[in-house]
Amino acid sequence: MGGTKPLDFGGGGINGSLDARGRFIAINFYHPEHGYVTLTSAPPFPDEERYNPAAVRAYRASLPRLEGFGIQTDEAISLSWGERRGVPIHIRNDDRGQEAIGMTEIFQQAVIQIWIWLNKPVTFTGEYRLMRCAYTQLTEGGVIPMPPTETTTSRDGDMLIIENPAIGAVAISGIPFDAAPHKQVILRIAFALTRDEAVAQVRPVLDPVTFLYEFLDTFDTIPAWRKMLPDDPLIARGIEYSHCMAIPVGEGVCFLTDHMLLPLSWNRDAYYLARALMWHADFDDTIRRHLIWMFEMADRIDGAWGRCYLANGRVKDPAFQLDQQLFPLLELAEYVDETGDQATWERLKPRAAEVLDMLIRRKHPDSPLFPTDETPADDPIALPYHLSSHILFWAALNKLNRLGFGQAELAKSIREAIPRYFMSIYDGKSLYAYATDGRGGFHFYHDANDFPTVLAPLWGFCTVVDPVWRATVDFAFSEANREGIYAGRLGSVHTRAPWSLGDVQDLIVARLLGDKDREAKAKAQLEFAAQQDGALPEAYDAQTGEVVSRTWFAWTNAAYACAELGMFRA
Repeated sequence: MGGTKPLDFGGGGINGSLDARGRFIAINFYHPEHGYVTLTSAPPFPDEERYNPAAVRAYRASLPRLEGFGIQTDEAISLSWGERRGVPIHIRNDDRGQEAIGMTEIFQQAVIQIWIWLNKPVTFTGEYRLMRCAYTQLTEGGVIPMPPTETTTSRDGDMLIIENPAIGAVAISGIPFDAAPHKQVILRIAFALTRDEAVAQVRPVLDPVTFLYEFLDTFDTIPAWRKMLPDDPLIARGIEYSHCMAIPVGEGVCFLTDHMLLPLSWNRDAYYLARALMWHADFDDTIRRHLIWMFEMADRIDGAWGRCYLANGRVKDPAFQLDQQLFPLLELAEYVDETGDQATWERLKPRAAEVLDMLIRRKHPDSPLFPTDETPADDPIALPYHLSSHILFWAALNKLNRLGFGQAELAKSIREAIPRYFMSIYDGKSLYAYATDGRGGFHFYHDANDFPTVLAPLWGFCTVVDPVWRATVDFAFSEANREGIYAGRLGSVHTRAPWSLGDVQDLIVARLLGDKDREAKAKAQLEFAAQQDGALPEAYDAQTGEVVSRTWFAWTNAAYACAELGMFRA
């Protein structure tokens, strides 16, 4: 792990990131209209550049290098993890060695940042603005114009009030406005739709010392799931960041794909976050609420889920992707099967039936093939019928049918259709094509986003000795996969470089085949690409390990955690 990125914090719908000196580069909050808003040192992204992938990539790449706003001192400060992972600790480096002097955490629906200064003078500095999150996409599906970003500030005692009439207000209490030495600084930061509400959330009702002890008492109460985290920073990141991306929205919970670049929700990404969290019963209610958000709160167009969503459930991009319709069905089946929550099953079963009815209306008139408009990489697809989505369809129906869903015949017909319509000869071997037109036309390719193909034996679709599956994965991880292999590693045409998701797939295949050397190489690649906090990017440079795309990406670590914790199973 060689890369360095800002450290992240969050919980309960609030999250953010800190620069190397413990200052905020962003603090993000749920907003009922705009989805997700941020108090950030980042500039707004211009709407006229949203269809310019080079501009989008440059903006994303600039975010990890931002200088933040907040407490400033002339002493050397660095950021690290404390004994409790997931909580950034501010470290002072001096001739006495390293000394922990502060921490950042979520407490009582506010961000709490504590600095212990031993009578040192400090100031609050930096640039910031309150605005809607930028939502910078490489494949923009329809611009939602950025609301005004004009931000004003005012003081109220020891509070700083930051307002944007188009967004709301942030109140920060405990700011040291004077230049006198301070024994401690306790910042409380909260967002609300109005100034008065924001002020009420941070106005201290206890004296600072009493509040500090109350906070520390809560801080010392470590949840059971955190105590059980394996001693692997990549797994820990998978669980912690999935938890951090769970945003309460009324009765529901929305899973964001990340909090800095794309605080939007994709059903596909959300499945892997939910699946990782199913590792521990502490998260059962989070998964239940996510299912409610998907099936009852997220808008559907003509019965179909969109490509991606704002946190409030509004469709951001309406493009139809087959797998986005299926991952919620699979999540529902696995949740009910593993928790025995019959009440949620009875509540959502009719909604699942509605989704299936919508899919059947889209079916090919003469065969059990179901079209998609885009690949799982959000790209146009060469041919309309996509292999891994059909494997996923079978797996979802197979698990739903165990609960009495009553679609055994449809599952059987899809299972039989896959070899009939997707199998072909490539370089003298029978294997499954990435996509087909159903009339003998095939596209041979495999993508880092296409997990269902490598998960097929774990889901019971086939065995590991199945010659067609073996030939398919052999092709997928070989140079014959011309648009999918970069420097010998699996990637995607979406971003032409090795992908961490490709390495997770390789790890799964190596284990299925019992290839210890391949498994060790896949794990080494993941550690090579990981940042100092264990975060796996979307894509990385094969020579240096530097991030090529998406420093923040929840799916990668969640998928790794699922693989390591045995969450992919029949």
